[in-house]
Amino acid sequence: MSSSDRSRGRMLKWMCIGCALLAFPLAANADTPEQILAIYAEKARVDDPSFNGFSAERGEAFYKEPHVVKGAGAWSCASCHLKNPRYSVLAHRTDIPCRACHVINDWEHPDPREAKKRVIDAFAPSANPKRFDDAHRAETFLTVNCKLLLQRECTAKEKGDVITWLMAVEGGPLGNLISPNRRPIGGVDDDDEKK
Repeated sequence: MSSSDRSRGRMLKWMCIGCALLAFPLAANADTPEQILAIYAEKARVDDPSFNGFSAERGEAFYKEPHVVKGAGAWSCASCHLKNPRYSVLAHRTDIPCRACHVINDWEHPDPREAKKRVIDAFAPSANPKRFDDAHRAETFLTVNCKLLLQRECTAKEKGDVITWLMAVEGGPLGNLISPNRRPIGGVDDDDEKK
């Protein structure tokens, strides 16, 4: 192989590396939960000029509050994402009825591509740092789930309250929850209560 062939090979290699770096945004460009909250705070002020901040207490209450879902019964955010948002749900290995998290007919779901999910990752940022690292993905997720559970969009205040509460949940991931013989309303009991 001639030196010019090696030079072209090195140049091609570096061009490929450069293209790869441009194709994938760096982690430093990721959003933070605080940045996402700032977006919702701005929207909440537009919706209600008397808005004076988000509340972790309101967020937890909203997250655990049951709502009637046509054809499924009364469910809350915790029905699918569990009362303790540090748990993940893997392939229906909990006693949460499938109908709480999924729809039978794809057309019933606000985002049919997501209607057949097999894994629900931990919801709390302390247990899943990727949960609120992209404002667009967070908005899409919240929109789909609010429409599924409430049959409407959540307000910016509701979204901000829930994210504020989730950010206040401390501790790392608890792994996948497997509860073969229990079906409590709204998810599982908090792990801390069992100790």
